[in-house]
Amino acid sequence: MQKYSKLLVVLPCHSLEDFPIHHRGDEAADLLASWTALWHPALIANCAAKPDWHQADNPECNYEIDPTDDQAESIPQPSPLASQNVLLALIPAIAQPTIDSELLTNLNAINSVVIESDLTSPRSRQEIVDIALAANPNAAQLATNVDLEIVEDFHALGYAFLQVQLMTRQLRYSSNLDETVFSQTCVSAAELATQGDHENAKASLTRCFDMLLEERNSYYPVEPELIDVVLTANTTLGKSLQRQLEQKHAFNVLITGTDAEKLSQDKPDSLAKLKPRLRGQAPAPLAQDSDPLEKVTIIGGLQDELPEPLVSTESLVNQLGRGRQTIRELLGVEPTVFMRRRFGLGPAIPGVLEQFDFTGAIHATLDDGKYPLASAANFRWTGDDDRSILAHGEPPLSADDEGSFVGLGVKLGETIDSAHIACVVFCHWPDKTCQSFKDLLRISKYGPLFGSFVNIEDYFESVYDPGYGDTFTSDEYRAPFLKQAVQRNTPNPISSVTKYWGRFYKLSSARALLTQICAKTAIGSSEVTEIQNKLADFQTAVESGLVVDPESDSIDKSIDELIHQMKSQWLGAAQAPTVQPAAGSAKSLELINTTSFKRRIATPLDTQNIGTIRNQAPIVVAEGTKLGSHWVADAPAMGTVAISTKSLAQDDQFKSDPPVAEGLVLRNEFFELHVDENTGGVRGIELYGSRINLASQQLAIRIPSQRDSRNQPLTKARYTKMVADNIETTSASRLSGTIVSSGRLLDQSEPVAKFKQTISLSRGKQVASVKVEIELLSELTATVNHYACSRLAWKSEASRVIANVQESRDEVSSDWFNATNFIEVAQDDQRLVMLTGGLPYHRRTSRRMLDSLLIVGNERQRVFEFGIGVNVGYPMAAAVDWLSPMICVESNSLQDGANSPKADAADAPVNKSGWLFHLDRKNILVTWWRPFFDHAAGDADRWSGVELRLRETEGRSGTLNIRCPQAIATGERVNFAGDFLQSLSVSEDDETKLELDFGRFDYLQISIHWKK
Repeated sequence: MQKYSKLLVVLPCHSLEDFPIHHRGDEAADLLASWTALWHPALIANCAAKPDWHQADNPECNYEIDPTDDQAESIPQPSPLASQNVLLALIPAIAQPTIDSELLTNLNAINSVVIESDLTSPRSRQEIVDIALAANPNAAQLATNVDLEIVEDFHALGYAFLQVQLMTRQLRYSSNLDETVFSQTCVSAAELATQGDHENAKASLTRCFDMLLEERNSYYPVEPELIDVVLTANTTLGKSLQRQLEQKHAFNVLITGTDAEKLSQDKPDSLAKLKPRLRGQAPAPLAQDSDPLEKVTIIGGLQDELPEPLVSTESLVNQLGRGRQTIRELLGVEPTVFMRRRFGLGPAIPGVLEQFDFTGAIHATLDDGKYPLASAANFRWTGDDDRSILAHGEPPLSADDEGSFVGLGVKLGETIDSAHIACVVFCHWPDKTCQSFKDLLRISKYGPLFGSFVNIEDYFESVYDPGYGDTFTSDEYRAPFLKQAVQRNTPNPISSVTKYWGRFYKLSSARALLTQICAKTAIGSSEVTEIQNKLADFQTAVESGLVVDPESDSIDKSIDELIHQMKSQWLGAAQAPTVQPAAGSAKSLELINTTSFKRRIATPLDTQNIGTIRNQAPIVVAEGTKLGSHWVADAPAMGTVAISTKSLAQDDQFKSDPPVAEGLVLRNEFFELHVDENTGGVRGIELYGSRINLASQQLAIRIPSQRDSRNQPLTKARYTKMVADNIETTSASRLSGTIVSSGRLLDQSEPVAKFKQTISLSRGKQVASVKVEIELLSELTATVNHYACSRLAWKSEASRVIANVQESRDEVSSDWFNATNFIEVAQDDQRLVMLTGGLPYHRRTSRRMLDSLLIVGNERQRVFEFGIGVNVGYPMAAAVDWLSPMICVESNSLQDGANSPKADAADAPVNKSGWLFHLDRKNILVTWWRPFFDHAAGDADRWSGVELRLRETEGRSGTLNIRCPQAIATGERVNFAGDFLQSLSVSEDDETKLELDFGRFDYLQISIHWKK
């Protein structure tokens, strides 16, 4: 055997215009391996011609092709071959179904070497080359002189040739490449390589790449930019990352603060290699390397990748602040480009990123779920607060999937056509890339044929800013969290979120309480700093509970202990909240409202251990002149109300009122709630003066559709029937009432669960409390369609459903959606509100019915609580009120003094109140407080001011006035990075009042300094 007469790959297409670029996985890998394997320099030198291709459905195989003929690729020209010549044909797996049987017969009838691929055991490029060389001793002998690096460069040339041809032919239907000269130059390079003349071989290869570049420039004179993103996890920080850091090209490492900590603690060798690369320097083992070493960039910025749509925006701020600080301290750099691996995009992110001085973002994630596609490759990603950040909107390509590279040339051409720029983002784990990506790296060394690898920071600094943006609603982001949790059997997919929200609001109350303590007492800065550090640690633990569900409730105990300590600070060292008064003596309680709005509280009075209590606690009032154990009171925003039991007993304002609970009806001054005697659920909610039923509620288990056999159609999904076995009124007073129902959930008369539902209503409240306990009698299957839920129904099919998106609100149009704080149903002139209490997952089953999931997958919690209300003016504030604890301490009546809250002279002596901070806009919530101290010499313990973050919740703009307990020297608006933005106006008439303008869904941070 002397030589190969022809190097052919058989393809299932008639021309390169219809070359198959849609394949993925093993099919794509096999196709590209078959194409590029023939470009081995020994095979080209042996054949004295560049490789070519053949139609799978064309039986003619005994031919030569005239490369000057434009139609030669699609019209084979028969020609006899010398007997000593052998045809080498590669048949990839995708060509097998369409190959003409006569072609195989003809190939077997002549001198030919046929290598067929099979996807059951696909061959790599090297395996194909080994077979081809083994079949031709002359070619094998030539291969012994070729440097392995040169071999890989030839394979890369083959890939480059294919992609340039696809780019020009599929998008422009023509080619200007002089294939005769190109083939001659390619053969010359191969011959030089087989002779061991590597320097001249590389020079000839360079001319080949230059010809391809000239061909591309004739149609697309734009240099693409390639961005390589290396993903990390706690399992990829060792040897694989070290091998990745030996790569010379510019790439970017996506890392969280938690993984940076693990890198620093457990992988010092990897850290030692990474830090020099971040400065553009070579690690010690590579310091003498002659090749240039490009800089590595850190991207990301989060401490942990939380499921952002399910958490507060405050947690996003905390994760970005902590993550950037951790990475800066451990790696010496600070990320300026945001990206995340797990799903977690949403409307609040652009505004937060802009306030952290990020320069760019990748609007994509590499997880399940769906996110909206941008109108352009680069665009202004605009958030719900109208702030925006420059973002790249094209989905990243997987660098370890050959399917990303089959049609890379076509993708680049289409991108240039649509946006006049070209940028491709590749993502992969450290040192885990496919062969074509390695080819792309080699191509980039010969010139910018398909672009240059750049750092993502440099890209955003130089890229054109279009100036216009895309705004996406929350409905356009479909989170995969529930589906993933069920498939992975993750424990507590529901209660982990409800616990997060309960703990989050408890921590928020603690921060506000600390600010109130600073205003009331002479607490030292060291004590405040200690408490602030504990609060920061607790928030980290609370947020980590969403990543790894904690089995214990130790974090709750720790937070309660800290609040107990802070109550001691509130009362002063001389008083202790655990000291009980003598029997029969009058008690004096002080309720501390830590929210930024006025709250109406229904609270137990004769608690043995007065502590942190929930405002939805059961309310019972005894009859007669003795008012009893419970009462209703109003507490001002960031203020207190002091109550004397003796005064309350003497002043029963409600003695002529009817009880709240009568029979199966709960009523107060706002509405009537009827309990169904058959189901035990809510039969209806009615307003006075109207007999229209606004809402009803039941418990149910959804049984998903199924089929008995393949021949039978799917059955429809069905719901269990709620049957009450017992309904009783457990409390009925003039202030509150409670009705408890218990029974079974039946599936076709078979009980599948037991339930107990407690509904409570108090005076002064527009929300009824619903507490649910479910005991499953049979296990749920591992699917999101099999769940226990609370079903809420309403009257109007023309209603609009609105749900919270973190602290803002957005209309819901999809079936599945997230709502962790409230759901509002606007129907006619009425508004039905469900306070979800942290329940995250909801499903709209019809235009007037909603399922709120309670138990699904591996959920272990069996007790849940939520609220149902009517015409709640500010649902987000109501949701905060629902979950925020009221701090209750036993103390003396409020004393006058310099540090006392401002007293309201109109208050009755029995209900003396005072406030510390007052906001005149109910649509503005304070989400974060931080008192700070002046550490000037000799004045280190002087409380000098407070920082707070404000969130607009209703989508309205306006002007906010903040009243403070002290005279204000200056007020400043700063961003989340601490940079000054603007000065705020202090009222000329009142030095304690600050004025500022805000926009819709604005999220802003201000710093207030007191006068000395």
